[in-house]
Amino acid sequence: MSLTDRILQSMDQLPPFPMVIQRAIQLIEDPRSSAQSLVDVIQFDPGITANILKLCNSAYFGLRKPVSSLREAVVMVGFDQLMEIVLSQESATFLQEPCKGYDLGQTDLWKHSVACALLSRIISKRLNRGVALTLFTAALLHDIGKMMLGQFVQDYFGQIRGLIGEKPLSFNEAEKKILGIDHAELGGRVAEKWKFPRSIILAIRYHHTPSQVSEDRDVVEMVALCDVVAMLTGIGGGADGLTYHGNGEVMKRHHLNEKDVEQFIVKLGDQFQLVDETLKSERGGEGKSWLTMS
Repeated sequence: MSLTDRILQSMDQLPPFPMVIQRAIQLIEDPRSSAQSLVDVIQFDPGITANILKLCNSAYFGLRKPVSSLREAVVMVGFDQLMEIVLSQESATFLQEPCKGYDLGQTDLWKHSVACALLSRIISKRLNRGVALTLFTAALLHDIGKMMLGQFVQDYFGQIRGLIGEKPLSFNEAEKKILGIDHAELGGRVAEKWKFPRSIILAIRYHHTPSQVSEDRDVVEMVALCDVVAMLTGIGGGADGLTYHGNGEVMKRHHLNEKDVEQFIVKLGDQFQLVDETLKSERGGEGKSWLTMS
């Protein structure tokens, strides 16, 4: 069995993605979905429901009266923010563990994913676009392949680094040459297995190579841009953080320059601080991000 086949076979050992979250993600691109659809999906999960109500009643939202049910939460907070709470909390289950192959410690990958999700909001506003829930979700989950590929990267790390030293390759290019697959492609396959919407699958699969995709190009390019900017901040970059090739074409297409990137980084820092302060005050400094920054 080839190394690539072994890597693909390892997908069979994946824990199932929570059915509630799987269904919630499918609602994102269903034009028939509604706030009530989301309530119908999550109302039978007591853990998620309790966390949503606690966060909706936090100081950040400053609601005039306590929220005591999911129906009230939908009315007071809104469908999109409620979806972000659900997705952000539950995705942390897969993203907060150490990823040694990439030299990512506890929560490092989660922090990078949080940064990308927040940047999807920040950059969308700079480009005068609505903040799409699909984009937020794709940015949050774009690096899930690292969780599966990390052990193989660790085993062949010397060869990957050696190849980067010999040739002008990015980390994911060297990764693919040595392992036969990179974390983006593997993440796309995992997203397919979990039945994610097509646009999110493509954004995960091509977030390092957006020029290779024709459909849903805008979402893919935006996730690629969020990833590059997050890497520039050093948030959750790990061993591969300085060996990726930034996508200059994406910057040009959207008429962005270095000053824009500097402003993105400043705003990201401010929003990260808000996330951190909210978690500390409402959850004792522990737990998972809910990412409802505006």
